[in-house]
Amino acid sequence: MGTIGKEIVGINVNELIEVLNKALADEWLAYYQYWIGAKIVKGINKDAVITELIQHATDELRHAGMLADRILQLGGEPLLNPK
Repeated sequence: MGTIGKEIVGINVNELIEVLNKALADEWLAYYQYWIGAKIVKGINKDAVITELIQHATDELRHAGMLADRILQLGGEPLLNPK
């Protein structure tokens, strides 16, 4: 986003990037939790649960990609070392 665009929007882009990076970290954590859950699930309905968890993991990964793209569009750097 260019300087004029930032002025028109009237927001602090650095603060927005910080919030987006927090959301990015949350999406990665959610992705990991669904993904690892699909690896360790047990029980009679295991196959159905795995399918559902993988779908959720895929959605979370897509969300993370969207956030990273937006951060880059705003001239920021996506979170490299989440803690």
